[in-house]
Amino acid sequence: MPVCSYLVFPAAGARDDVAARLSAVPGCEVTVAENSDVLVLVTDTPDPASDDALRTSIESVAGIECLMLAFGEIDPTAGAPRPTLPDPPATT
Repeated sequence: MPVCSYLVFPAAGARDDVAARLSAVPGCEVTVAENSDVLVLVTDTPDPASDDALRTSIESVAGIECLMLAFGEIDPTAGAPRPTLPDPPATT
């Protein structure tokens, strides 16, 4: 179950419209910052494929100037790829 949070920077004057559009997307919860024209977007999807589709939908919302992933948690049991680190160099 991928849960992600984003900072959304809408175009000038588009904050309320962008917030309404994102709020209408299933799996999205939007909070408007009190002291700025920034939105906090939290998404929750059942699997990594749904998360990819949702992210594509979010990126197509008119009025978003910048979308920054602030946090992403993907359940490793859902089959999401995990980064691997190279083996450390051998010591002699």
